[in-house]
Amino acid sequence: MMRPKFTLPDLEEKLQALQDGALVQIRRRDYERLFGLNDAALGRLRNFAHGHKCVASFADTAILFRKRVASVDEKSAPRQ
Repeated sequence: MMRPKFTLPDLEEKLQALQDGALVQIRRRDYERLFGLNDAALGRLRNFAHGHKCVASFADTAILFRKRVASVDEKSAPRQ
């Protein structure tokens, strides 16, 4: 049985729901399909992760997104 394709909106939804320090893992196959395999793919991944206040790291068969833990200063700073 094939699973439905994992989409960028699916990933965005998962990242928005993360608590500080929590992880989301996606398969490397999904990363390659969503972000590409060219020279710009890593930059797109980093910008996407940064926009969702996450850090992305590579494992053998997966990409891990970890939600950054907000410091006290970040939580109390006024939004611009």
